[in-house]
Amino acid sequence: MPPHTRTHVRNTGCREQTEVEIDVPTNTIENYVAGRSNEEQKRKRGPTYMCSVWGYHATQHGGERLVVNFNKYGQPIGQNKSLFVEFLGTIARNGKHAPIDIKSWDKMPKSLKENMLELVQEKFEIPRGSDIWVLQSIGKKWRNWKADVKSRYYDPNMPTELQLCNVPKRILKDQWKNLLSYWNSEESKCISERNKKSRSKKSLMHITGKRSFGQVREDQEKSIGHSPTRVEMFEKCYTKEGITNSIEASEALEKMKEIRSQTSQTTDVGKDDIFSKVLGNDKVGRVRMYGFGVTPYVAWGEIPTRSSAYQLIEGYKEAFEKMEKQVQEQGEVIAKMKLDMQSTQQASHSTPLRTAQYSQNGDVHSLNNSALIQVGTKVAVKSVLDSTKTVAIGYVQSMDPAHRVGNYPLGPNWCSVHINIPVNWEEHLIRPYSTLTTIGQAIGTYVAWPQALVVREED
Repeated sequence: MPPHTRTHVRNTGCREQTEVEIDVPTNTIENYVAGRSNEEQKRKRGPTYMCSVWGYHATQHGGERLVVNFNKYGQPIGQNKSLFVEFLGTIARNGKHAPIDIKSWDKMPKSLKENMLELVQEKFEIPRGSDIWVLQSIGKKWRNWKADVKSRYYDPNMPTELQLCNVPKRILKDQWKNLLSYWNSEESKCISERNKKSRSKKSLMHITGKRSFGQVREDQEKSIGHSPTRVEMFEKCYTKEGITNSIEASEALEKMKEIRSQTSQTTDVGKDDIFSKVLGNDKVGRVRMYGFGVTPYVAWGEIPTRSSAYQLIEGYKEAFEKMEKQVQEQGEVIAKMKLDMQSTQQASHSTPLRTAQYSQNGDVHSLNNSALIQVGTKVAVKSVLDSTKTVAIGYVQSMDPAHRVGNYPLGPNWCSVHINIPVNWEEHLIRPYSTLTTIGQAIGTYVAWPQALVVREED
């Protein structure tokens, strides 16, 4: 029988990486699953890696982060919405940032959640108070990712020893071992059965695809000139030109239209609207047809939840800080005008001096190179073993000896480099930290590197 093979097609440029897997069972697994039909697998679009966003650094764009607009319900919309949401998905599927072997999102350590937020805010400019929505979104994608891994790779009828030999490519080995141990436990099996029963009761499936309800609502509002009711949203999201293949959706829509024709109400907003009369009340803290993250307070102005109150307070803080900043800027303008008058009088008596800095080891190459690079410079990172070979392309983040990378200061003649494009994925870091040991693992993060081995890269 043919051996187990796995083919990967990877584009290491700044675009999304594409990976195609074709798995042929090994002799051991094939003997175990003898009798099963061996269907030919089709080539499909691989996982979304969002390499273009992971490699994005504000210094190469004039210090500007990617701007994400949010609607009045606190949901991302507009041009960069897809980039933003898909990037959150890559964080959720990254075992280094969001370990998949943790039992539940509530048990995810606070320090890891804070690191996720810092990572998002480094790439995107988002409104104050939206960090709760961001973490909720990552948590939802993390749960979906865990469920997807279980459905694809876990077989309760296969011996654990056999499954341990086939670690999914995107799962860390230790985390895969912990997952198998938990999924084989009685606790996990009971939860799984309960969730399957709940899922089987769901009969309504929307047809909006990747478009969120928030984006659909925004488009509808522009189209019809007012915020759509939940009945109008239901018709838009569950039917196509009033036609649906779902009997349940068709019957529900007919009932809604019948009730609407019999009432004289001019408005249909609130928890007791026509939608709820047909499909029942919402669960506590949730509002259907408004999209992910919307609460009754946000939709209808009811008593705010803790998360809604937090967003409201953060909004007030942001407005106050803007006013405070304006006052400060006015004071700085006045101070600068006074300073310019003094500088003009002294300019004719000053002579510019050019100073030379020498490295402690007297390395001339290091001296000449440090004069060419500065913070924000695009650079080629050279190998320690062969300084003629480039191992990565990135941007200088800091040259301050006191700046820390991995909890250790850079020191003299070192710099911090943001790795954008790895060239030699297997090149070992000179100063490994945390779980980062190679250039390939450091993509989208910072590494400490000697200035003598960092050369300006021409665009």
